[in-house]
Order: sequence, then C-alpha cells, then structure tokens
Amino acid sequence: MTFARIFSTTSALALVAGPAFADLTAQEVWTDWKDLLESYGAEVTTAGEDQSGDTLTVSRLTAAFAVEGGDMALELGNITFAEQGDGSVVVTMEDTLPFAVDFVDPDGKEGRVSFTLRQPGGRIVASGDMENLRYDFDYPTMTISDFTMEGDEVPDDMPMALDMALTGMTGYIALSGGDVRNYESESDIASFTMTMDIDDPEEGSGSFNFAMSDVGQTVKGTLADIQMDMSAAELAAAGLSQTGTGTYGPSTMNFAFDGPDGALEMAAAAEGGTLNMTFGEGGMDYGGVTRGITMTVGGSAIPFPPLTFAMDKSEGRILMPMVPNPDEEQDFGLVMTLEGLVIDNMLWNMIDPSEQLPRDPATLVVDLGGSVILTEDFTAPEYAESMDAAPPGTIESLDINAIRLTLAGAELTGDGEFAFNNEMGMPLPSGTANLMLTGGNTLLDTLVGMGLIPEDQAMGARMMLGLFARPGDGPDTLVSTIEVNEDGSILANGQRIK
Repeated sequence: MTFARIFSTTSALALVAGPAFADLTAQEVWTDWKDLLESYGAEVTTAGEDQSGDTLTVSRLTAAFAVEGGDMALELGNITFAEQGDGSVVVTMEDTLPFAVDFVDPDGKEGRVSFTLRQPGGRIVASGDMENLRYDFDYPTMTISDFTMEGDEVPDDMPMALDMALTGMTGYIALSGGDVRNYESESDIASFTMTMDIDDPEEGSGSFNFAMSDVGQTVKGTLADIQMDMSAAELAAAGLSQTGTGTYGPSTMNFAFDGPDGALEMAAAAEGGTLNMTFGEGGMDYGGVTRGITMTVGGSAIPFPPLTFAMDKSEGRILMPMVPNPDEEQDFGLVMTLEGLVIDNMLWNMIDPSEQLPRDPATLVVDLGGSVILTEDFTAPEYAESMDAAPPGTIESLDINAIRLTLAGAELTGDGEFAFNNEMGMPLPSGTANLMLTGGNTLLDTLVGMGLIPEDQAMGARMMLGLFARPGDGPDTLVSTIEVNEDGSILANGQRIK
C-alpha cells in the first residue's frame, strides 16, 4: 500500500502541459502543486521561493505524509517554474531525488525504507488555465535504486538489492474543476524492468528479473481531500475515484535461487495483455487478461528434469465492495480462467506412458457473483490486525454464472443460484445448482484399464454418480440438478439425499 501511494503521489507531481489555452504564470503552477500535495494530506515546507524574471525557484521542497503505520517524506529538492512566453510553464525537477518512509509496526518496532529516484532529462510542461490545467511529461529514463531497509528486525547487512527502471515515458494529466477536481491521464512507457538480487550466506543466493514493454494506460477520476493514512474504504468514501485501462506487450520473468536444499529456476513469458480497474465508493473492480503464456520450471530442488507449460489465455477479475453500508446489498464477483493449458509431455508420460489418455489442452473457468451486506471496514489496518475480528458482513446471494473444467477428454460444466438466510447467525443456503459431466465414464474406464484405479473403487464411484446424476441426452453424458431447500433438505434430481 505504501509504494502504491508513493507512486500515485509522484504521478500527481508529474502533471504536465501541452497546448496553451491562456497565459499561465509560474506562481499559479506552483500554487497548483501545493494545493495538489495538500489535498493528499501533505505538510509542505520549503527553504524559500525566489522569482527572477520569468522563473520561480522553490528551494528544498519537502512533502511529509502520515501513512499507515508511520510517516513518509518526499524530499523534492529545488524545483523551477519557467514561463515560456507562449502561455505555458516548464517545470524542472532535480535529476536525483531521495525518498524515505519511516514506520512503526504494531509491536512498536521502528524502521525505515528508503530509495533514490533518478529522472535525468525529465521535462514537464504546464498549459491552460487554473480551471483547466494540463501537464504534459516526457521522461527519457526513470530509475529507482539504492533501496534499503533499516529497523529493529532488519539485519544491518540486509542481503537484498532492488532496482527498477523505465524508458520512454510520455503522456499527460489534465485537471479541471474548482473545489472538486476531475482528472484524466494517458501515458505510454517503452519498457519497464525490475531486478532483485539476494545473497545470504546462510539461506542462499538468487536473482529475480522482470521486463515488460509497450505499456500504456488511460485513467479518469476525481480527486478528493484525503489523508495518506486513510484506509482504502475511507479514501473511496471521501470521494477519491478512478477508472482506467492498461495494455502491455511482450513480457518476461526469470527467477533463480540456489540454497541448502538445491537450486530452483523458473522462467515465464507472455505475448501481452490488458488490465481494467475501477475504484470508488461503489467498490473496486479489477481484472485483466494475459495471452500467449509459457513457463519453464527446473533445478535440482525438484525431482524432475525441467518442465514446460503453455497457455493460450489467463484471465482474472475481482469485484468487491469496500465502503460499509449495513442497509444495502452490494455486489461482488470473482472470475478465473485458464484457457488452452498445455501440460509438459514428461508429466503425462509419468502417469500415461502408453498415451491412452487424450492430451488435449485443458481449460478451467470459474465465474462467480452475488451480493453481500458489508458492515465493517476490512481494509483498515486495525481490522486486519485483530485476531478475533468478526466477519466483515454477511453473504446474501451467490450466483454460479459458469463452472467449466476440461481435462483428459472429460468435461464438467455447471451453473447455479443460491440465497442465504443469516438470521441464525451463520449463512444457510437455499437454491439450485445444475451440473453436466461429459466423457466421465470413458475416462474412468481408461483409468481402470491403465491400472491407476482398482475396479472395485471404480464401481463405487459409478454407484455414487448414480445417486447424484442421471443420463443426459448425449452419449456418455450425466446431468444433475442439486436443490438445497430452506429447511436444510437436499435433493438430487428430485430425490432427497439429506
């Protein structure tokens, strides 16, 4: 949470301008920066302001925030605001900026996280007027390095080094409105990389490398007067909102670690993907799709030669309310899709050397929705830290929009709808689920023929299926309708089983 807020704050600082709509002054732009920082709950201090001709220089600018569990200080150094004569103002920040976050954990132990931001050649241009202010930015490179952690529980020689870098970041942020300010932003990043190295004499050494290219984003939202130590629910309730989309191109990840138990190596790559996010008083809706995925796992720490997997698409989405409202139901949702999963033939050959099982790509789809009544702010740190915290609300309904699993020639699909009675102190469901299994008996026969399942166990499985399912319309198809009634009884295809 802390780093997300650091970067959202520095993004706000990187507001920039393009075509001029009216003559802006350096003082107006500096005032806007101060107002923006203070709207994030910052205490802004400087060593002075000096106006020389068309240029305003602000010396030793510092923005201090109270964040969850501590304090954050942004030492922004000297900043110049230079009027260009065409109605725009060029903002120049120092190439190197130190960042520090001081924190205190629940047990009272203190610590500090610090790093250095370098942005040589960065250019920010402000244009427009104070009611419609636009900032255009261009950063050839931006790096984060010199990452350190200090504290009561952190060793003096912490064996970790972390570096991040991006190249070719361009875009704009436009602000409009008076007391309530709306904003929109677009940006493109040519490449982003992150590396982490670990060298611990006792635990082992390793490295993590991540790279992503062709990153783009569009965002719209509303700013609010907030404090950085607010919980996510409090931020949304205060009026902070955001809706955005993102895209990214080819991406790679490599991980290697060599420790006392052996070596482990992992590598992954993706062709690209998309992201969607909405945050506000209605909750958070976050999801994305990644396409063309490959992954390899190997090393002496696992009892197999290197294994390779591939997948056409991975998709996920989570929708959840955040602002408590005991008088109104709020929607939630969860989607997970793994499509076209190809499993390494070496694993198949271990269980099926004669290739009797179909090795078609597997697919898993889980699509759930429903409603809850949220009574507690589960995003607040004190809620998460409470060992005896009660559930943050009650589940009112659950919709099984889709369930699908295809593997080894068999396919299971389903849907359903349930309501919950919470009057007894625990949720009691009532509703119906519909299931269909295709190819199940054929798969069971094959597993028996391979010797993986004894005949008597297969017979027991068929008898169990007979209790819950009936033949469907197609060959080797079983269907089942499971009904759960308010009195606690359960029926399978009209026959009571409980």
